[in-house]
Amino acid sequence: MNLLDKRKDNSDAILKGIFIRRELQEESKDIDVAQTSLMSRRGFKSSEFFNSRTYSVDDTTMRYDHLAKHRFVDMKRRNVQGNSIKKKSHPIHNRILWGHANNIVKRLSFGYTNAVKEEMAQLAEQLKKNTPV
Repeated sequence: MNLLDKRKDNSDAILKGIFIRRELQEESKDIDVAQTSLMSRRGFKSSEFFNSRTYSVDDTTMRYDHLAKHRFVDMKRRNVQGNSIKKKSHPIHNRILWGHANNIVKRLSFGYTNAVKEEMAQLAEQLKKNTPV
């Protein structure tokens, strides 16, 4: 493999990284909108439930930080002192996150087409022109 082939592979890896980051940012916004609307419909009024969730996207990872309360509200049953207590569940965590995780897998697996490569290359060229040397 000569130097030109290595450069082509490196540029393709950079474009893939830009694509992955963009898809994860879009999906994190979609998750936030879905959770916020579901919590509003279910009657959550505490600002702690709405403001204590954070999403951050690094190069190829998306991180979601939340309170433990979000998980407990999602549960249908609780085991307390050996007894199973059935309660009303509000699916604000698992259903939304796993549904969107499936979307992320599909978009990352099948969404990186030649048209997207060209779009990413144009975006990279614009970034090169706009950054001072």
